[in-house]
Amino acid sequence: MTVHRHSRRPYAYLQVLILALTAAAIAVGTVGLYYVEQRLVAVAGENLALAAAQTAQHMDRVLLERQGDAQMMARAFARQIHSLGFLTEYVVWMRAHYSAYLYLWLGVTDAEGRIIASSDASSVGQDYGREVWFEAVRRTRAVHVGDVEPYEAGGGVDSVAFTAPIVGPQGEFLGVVTTRIGLPAIEEQVTRTVRMFEQQEGFIGTIEYQFLTDDGRVFIDSDLEHKGLVNLKRMGLPSALLSDRAQPGYVEEDHLRRHVPVVTGYARTNRGEGGGGLQWTVLLRMDRSNIVAPIQTVLWKLGLAGAIVMAPLLGFLLWSAGRLRAEWVQAELESTRAKAAEEALRESETRTRVIVETALDAVVVMASDGRITEWNAHAETVFGWPRAEAIGRVLAETIIPPAHREAHERGLRRFLETGQGPLLNRRVEITACRRDGGEFPVELAITPARQGNVHTFSAFVRDITQRKESEKRQAAQLAVTVALSEARTLDDAAPKLLQAVCETVGWELGVIWRVDRAAALLRCERIWHAPLKGIEAFAALSRDTTFPKGVGLPGRVWATGQSVWITDVLKDANFPRASGAAQVGLHGAIGFPIVLGGELLGVLEFFSRQVRQPDDDLQRMMAEIGIKVGQFIERGLLEEQLRQSQKMDAIGRLAGGIAHDFNNLLTVISGYSQLLLNQLDVGDERRDKAEEIKNAGARAAVLTKQLLAFSRKQVLAARVLDLNELVAGMNGMLRRVIGEDIDLVTLSGSSLGSIKADPGQIEQVIVNLVINARDAMPQGGRVTIETANVEVEAAVLSQSGSVQPGPYVMLAVSDTGCGMDPHTQANMFEPFFTTKEQGKGTGLGLATVYGIIKQSGGHILVSSKVGVGTTVKVYLPRVHQAAAAAAESVPVADRPVNGSETVLLVEDEDSIRKLLGQQLRIRGYTVLEAGKGEEAMDLCRRHRGPIHLLLTDVVMPQISGRELAERLASVRPDMRVLYMSGYTDDAVVRHGVLESDVSFVQKPFTPSQLLRKVRDVLDVRR
Repeated sequence: MTVHRHSRRPYAYLQVLILALTAAAIAVGTVGLYYVEQRLVAVAGENLALAAAQTAQHMDRVLLERQGDAQMMARAFARQIHSLGFLTEYVVWMRAHYSAYLYLWLGVTDAEGRIIASSDASSVGQDYGREVWFEAVRRTRAVHVGDVEPYEAGGGVDSVAFTAPIVGPQGEFLGVVTTRIGLPAIEEQVTRTVRMFEQQEGFIGTIEYQFLTDDGRVFIDSDLEHKGLVNLKRMGLPSALLSDRAQPGYVEEDHLRRHVPVVTGYARTNRGEGGGGLQWTVLLRMDRSNIVAPIQTVLWKLGLAGAIVMAPLLGFLLWSAGRLRAEWVQAELESTRAKAAEEALRESETRTRVIVETALDAVVVMASDGRITEWNAHAETVFGWPRAEAIGRVLAETIIPPAHREAHERGLRRFLETGQGPLLNRRVEITACRRDGGEFPVELAITPARQGNVHTFSAFVRDITQRKESEKRQAAQLAVTVALSEARTLDDAAPKLLQAVCETVGWELGVIWRVDRAAALLRCERIWHAPLKGIEAFAALSRDTTFPKGVGLPGRVWATGQSVWITDVLKDANFPRASGAAQVGLHGAIGFPIVLGGELLGVLEFFSRQVRQPDDDLQRMMAEIGIKVGQFIERGLLEEQLRQSQKMDAIGRLAGGIAHDFNNLLTVISGYSQLLLNQLDVGDERRDKAEEIKNAGARAAVLTKQLLAFSRKQVLAARVLDLNELVAGMNGMLRRVIGEDIDLVTLSGSSLGSIKADPGQIEQVIVNLVINARDAMPQGGRVTIETANVEVEAAVLSQSGSVQPGPYVMLAVSDTGCGMDPHTQANMFEPFFTTKEQGKGTGLGLATVYGIIKQSGGHILVSSKVGVGTTVKVYLPRVHQAAAAAAESVPVADRPVNGSETVLLVEDEDSIRKLLGQQLRIRGYTVLEAGKGEEAMDLCRRHRGPIHLLLTDVVMPQISGRELAERLASVRPDMRVLYMSGYTDDAVVRHGVLESDVSFVQKPFTPSQLLRKVRDVLDVRR
């Protein structure tokens, strides 16, 4: 018994020892698993924080670009603030052509805050003068960015408002331009950015995202079903509260809706220049269960291994209590425990290897001698070295570029000597090297470790090439926007634009080609290149080269209207400049169109010394740049058109201002010269002098009409016309004008529509165009007059403005003459501009045509080529009315001009009143004269007999002619009225005279013209 008791004591002790060791192993395993799990969570949290920071930076750039757009429009509008048509057309165009950014609304206010131009016509006239954002911009003269709020006019869509001041050349405040950007467009870009992170290797599961305003309100949520007015700061969500810190970070928390553990990365947009004045919070979160999913298999294996270990141990304890074979059982148990320990070691090594292999980054471990001791699968992908070949290699010769290897070795020696290193325990961005020698940017974190006297260095390397490329492209777009917003012309913008694209995207040379439509060629407009040896020769070759459609890179873009990417120009069969490119070492190239309203205006071309593969994202970005350049060119064309219109209006106002006095003087000159001629005998030597005075007055009257025609101030007698009949009636006269050495060909369109215009003015247009054609063919040739119905499908930019879509009647006059050079074409409608010798022309021919067509609501298109000829096309709006038949009238020579009726003559100019009274009395009329309206009313009351006609000036002091006629109508209801005026159309209209049932005679007129008009008015049956 004693022996038995002593033999059992070791087994009892052994049982306790085994239980203790088992408990310790379980505790160590639990702690180890907890550490691994926490490490995975920490790595995921850091990645989410980094992703949130990058998303916030992307949002900063988006907001800054929209801010740049507002500033660009504000600078453009500073010179056009009084041109409401231009402003309205511009904001409507922006709203229609930039749907990619979802401009919900654009508006322009005056200095008091009243909307003067808007993409929504219903908002014009609304007063925002007391709005906080308007007061802020007016006070600070800086861009104001409003935080997120619903845009009610757009269906309640959340939006952000950008408001920029419009400042005049002297710094005066002229108003603001304000835009509303729909958040759906911003949310779409956020979604693409987040989904890009999800696709990176190592992310498991879906990333949720939320955007918060500064006060914590959610305005973008990946879960649209639960999106609503939620304030996460008020609800106390830890990530929302921690986001007020300046630096990005992450936190573990419970999901407020699903109540599951999540890891949330947070970051804030920049309140300064990069953020456009907003400070939003970006939250990116993942379920904790998805993060720790990679180690779930390991946990199951460990549990199974633990069960395998514990079951035999427990069985041993029960069995050893009643068995005498304790020594044999003990040996078996020790053997089992040894095997379990070996398996656990292998499990631990496997677990560590799984963690390293599944890391999001390339993991490289280096010994103190600089050789690689660990190399995970992601490192094989990033650097191109298989693990078997990388292990044992010198790190500096494997992944570090040659230019940085010496610095790496110095840093390693310094750490081994001092324990300090500039790159340790922090994230830095450096350049790494692949197996094929290619260099690329990486983000690097190095952690040193020491075991005894042995040092190891663990490096976590992340390839950031895609991120850097995205940053470069965004920087390129921003630089282009800034260059275009600060420039006035394409010549000013081109160097900065080309340099910005080349330097930010990595090209060495950029070229702008412009379309020469007359020559059907592409010509080099501007070149920028990096300071490379020999590149100037290629630039000179490009300047001297032209391309037709389909030839070379620019010609292929012109022919297709699409971007063209050439991987290597030296291997491209359709690249005429290949020899020049080979001398410089240029390989990759891209060309893309500059488009305006569906029309290709030019081509942008870029070259690289590297062989570059096609990049869809880069091509999309280049296409957007092409649209912006086209928009910039359109802005320049509109500004030039506006300046031309303002100049013509200024000259027109000058002509209209002097017309009244000049016409009165011409009336007196013509009248008295006619009276003098009537009193002189045919043989009187003074008669020739009187004739010269009369002829000079007539020529001056014609010149006045021409001035009023080009300034669009003449009084028109518009009626519905058949253009074919009008041209046919002029055929004989035109043949006499052009002479026998020029053929006149008329091509009349069938079923020609009607137009509404003054027939005399249209005849003047045809005569002027035919005479110009004749003068362009001194050796003879052919003039063709063509009419046709045309349908304009899309807006066309013409020399007289934008031809809007719709039905027109076209009148074309073509010649086979000398044609016009670009300088002549640019100035052909200028008043007093002429290419004829001094004394051979006034320079008012085409200016008169321009004024008549514009006043008639039409447009002009001119195409000309030196040595080939010129074609002038006039587009007049088609009307749905039949042309009125020409009224039969008594020949002028047969009309009676004498009379016996009583005429009340009212004229404030004494000389004209005296002349007209004398002329009427000579022809038998009784004349009552008055110098102003009140005097005429008194004469009318005192005169006992009938008054048959009131002949009155329109514009007079105190009482106008129209008002006088209305007052006398109640006293003399049977008295007829004939108005006369030396003023132009605008003044006559303002005084209510230019109506279809009102008789009117325009000064200057001859005595016979006035007498016939008086007779016509008196003879009209009521």
